[in-house]
Formats: sequence, structure tokens, C-alpha cells
Amino acid sequence: MRRVAIAGVVAVGAVTAGASIVTAAPRVKDAQSPLIGQWQRVNTCKQLVAGLKRAGLGATVAQAWVGQTSSTGESSFKPGSPKPTRARPCTGAIARTHSHFFTPSGMFGSLDWHRGQVDDGLYRIVNPTTVKIGGVSFHFTIRNGNTLSLSPMLPSAMIRKAVAHPAGFTPAFWAVTVAYPGHTWKRVPCTRCG
Repeated sequence: MRRVAIAGVVAVGAVTAGASIVTAAPRVKDAQSPLIGQWQRVNTCKQLVAGLKRAGLGATVAQAWVGQTSSTGESSFKPGSPKPTRARPCTGAIARTHSHFFTPSGMFGSLDWHRGQVDDGLYRIVNPTTVKIGGVSFHFTIRNGNTLSLSPMLPSAMIRKAVAHPAGFTPAFWAVTVAYPGHTWKRVPCTRCG
């Protein structure tokens, strides 16, 4: 996984998340998955902070919105906002449209609110309700063909590593920022699926 134009210490951790990328080609049946396509929602800092806390990653919330930059480095905080802290991680945060895409060839990516790519990697369908993106497995549900729910499957060791390095970009932190567990994504026309 790569994370383009991420501010501060979060950028250093992109290598950590990328170290576990799945390099195997997707299975043929993946090309028929209902997951293929583009999924979009408006993300907020408060939703992300709540998701991190529910996942046992409360120690990481000061970094929650720091990495939510555009592919060109545009911040998701209003100009002049104070530096985020654990007590106030969302002061000045701006809600942002974000999307993920899954191609028939097994490529995963994320797009910022300007449609610039900010994440990429490979995915593999494990079973009808589980997808592995990079080194992290996610439960997924698709309702009525157009509403996606994602929930990362975070082993205790992965959570402990993230809590031990709260300013880092660890796989557990990344997985929650991808999924926004408890919230849904809507299918939109896919601009990167070809």
C-alpha cells in the first residue's frame, strides 16, 4: 500500500503497511466479485476517531485526520487549525469525499476528493464475505448491489503494535482508515476499473 502526500510521521509508516502487500495474482473467480467497482462516501474526522476507539486504537486518534491529505498534499484541516491532539483530534477538520476502487485484475486503490490516487495495492477475495487488501483481511457486505460495509479483522498483535507506536502508520491504523467500520460506502461509476 502506498499513501501519497501524507503529512509528518504518517508518511514514514507507509513502508510498514506496504511490507505485507499480497503479491499473488487474484484468482479467476475474483473477476466476478460484486466488490469490483468504485465505492464512495463523505468521511469525517469524528467518524474515524470513533472507529479507531472501537477498534482499541484510541491511542492513535491524534493522527486520525493528519493523513487525510489530497494527492497533491492539500490538508483536510481549515487553515490556522491547531495541531491535533488526543483530546482534540478533529478541531478544524473538514469532511472529505473519498472512494475506493477494486479492479477485475485485483488492483485496489483510493481516491481523494479531487479524484487523485492516494493509496494502491492488491486485493484478493478470500471467500464471499472476506477480502484481503495488502496484509489485512476485511469482512465485507454488499446490500442491494450498491451499498458496501467494510470491517477490518485486526488480530491482537496488530492492535498492540499500533498502540505501541501511536504516531506511526501501522497496518491496524491503516485498515480502520480504509474501512470506516460501522459506516457504508455507495457504488459510483468506476473511473479506474478499466
